[in-house]
Amino acid sequence: MDISNIEKRTFQEIDDVLDLAKLKNEDLLPISQTIYFHESDLNFDNIKLLEVDAHLLAEIQKGKTLIFKGDKDENAVLCSETKTYDINETEISDSLLLMKGMKFNEDCKNIVDRKIVSTEVNAILFNYLEALPGKPYLRKLEKLLNESIYKGPEHEFELNEAKLWTFDELDSIIQSSTCELKEALSNMDAVTIDNKVRLLDFEYHLRVLQYMLKLIDENSWELDEIDYEITLDSLKDIVPSEIVHSLFEKYTEESQVIDGKPHYSYKEKDICILFAKALLSQAGKFSLDEFMQAWRTSVPEGMIPDETMLYGIAIIDRSTTPIGIWAFSESSLPENINARFKVLFEAREKWTVPEIAPYIKKLATEKLDVNALLAKYARAFKIDGVKYYCSKHCK
Repeated sequence: MDISNIEKRTFQEIDDVLDLAKLKNEDLLPISQTIYFHESDLNFDNIKLLEVDAHLLAEIQKGKTLIFKGDKDENAVLCSETKTYDINETEISDSLLLMKGMKFNEDCKNIVDRKIVSTEVNAILFNYLEALPGKPYLRKLEKLLNESIYKGPEHEFELNEAKLWTFDELDSIIQSSTCELKEALSNMDAVTIDNKVRLLDFEYHLRVLQYMLKLIDENSWELDEIDYEITLDSLKDIVPSEIVHSLFEKYTEESQVIDGKPHYSYKEKDICILFAKALLSQAGKFSLDEFMQAWRTSVPEGMIPDETMLYGIAIIDRSTTPIGIWAFSESSLPENINARFKVLFEAREKWTVPEIAPYIKKLATEKLDVNALLAKYARAFKIDGVKYYCSKHCK
C-alpha cells in the first residue's frame, strides 16, 4: 500500500480525538503520528523478535557475531564468543506492531511547528524469542571425538580420516560458545595432532605421563625443577611432540626461574587423580584401605593422595565393612538434571556437599549455583552436625 496516496488525518480530527481522551494539545509534542496497516499479510514468518540480556546486547553493540547453532533434531541455542543461551519461543497476550519510521521523543525535540506524519505497520507479531543463559551441549562432541581416539603412532593405520575434525569444524557444529568448547576440550584431555582434535586413549595417556614422570629420577630433579626442553627432547623418538607438549601444559605449572630459564612442577592433585582412575579401572570394587595403599605406592615420591581428590571420580561406601570404593565418573551421568539426581541417589543414599558438588557443578547456572540446585532437587538433613543431602522422596 502506498500511504502517500491515502486520505490523511486533519488537525481537526486529531483535536477531536484528543478532546475525547481529555488531553490538551499544548501538553503533547508537536508531531502527531497516524498509523496505517499494510494491505498484504501482516503475519510475517520471516521476522522474529529476540529478547537479549546485557551481555548479548553489549556483544551486538561491539559489532561481535552471535551464532545460532543446532541441527534439525536439536533445540536451537544462541552463542556469543563466551556464553551459550537456550532459545525459547514465548507467546505474548498483546500483539506487537512492527513499523518503519516511527518517531520517538528524541526525534521531536527540535520541532516547533505542529505537523502530521504517517507510519505504516509492516507486521503484527504475537510471540518473540527469549535467550536464556544455559550450558553448552557436549554429547555430540564426545561422540565425534570417540570415533578417532589416538592410541599411539603405531595404531594410526587403523584410522578413518573422514572421522577427523579441526577445531573450527567442531566450533561450527557443537552447540557451545568458542570459549566453552576450548574449556571442554581441555577437560576431556583432547590434543591437536596435524591440526585435528583428538582424544587420547586412557592407557596411552597414562603411559606417556609415566614416561614424563620417570625423567624426574633419571635427571635427579626436585619436584619443582622439571625442565620442559629436556622432557620434550628425551621423548621425541617415542612420543609425538604435540602430545608431550599438551600433557606438559596440562599437568605442570611454572614454579621457579633458574639462570633465566623457567622450571616447572607437576600438579599434585591432577597427577594423583589420573593414577586413581587407573587403579579404579582395574576392578569393580575395592576395600578403601587397600586402594589407598596401592594409590600411595603408584604416585611419584613426594606426592600425597587424599580422599577429597576422589570426589567426582569414585564413590566411597562407608556403610559396608570394610569400607568400599568403586569408580563413578561424572561423564557417565545423564545431562537431564532430574535424571542425574535420580542416578546419584540410586548410587548412594546420602551425600555431603563436597562429595556431590563435582557431579552437579556442570549443570549450575548464573541463577542456580550448586547449593541452589541441591535446595531445589534434594532434601537436606544433619547427622552429628554434618549436613547431608538425599532424594526429596526418601524416608
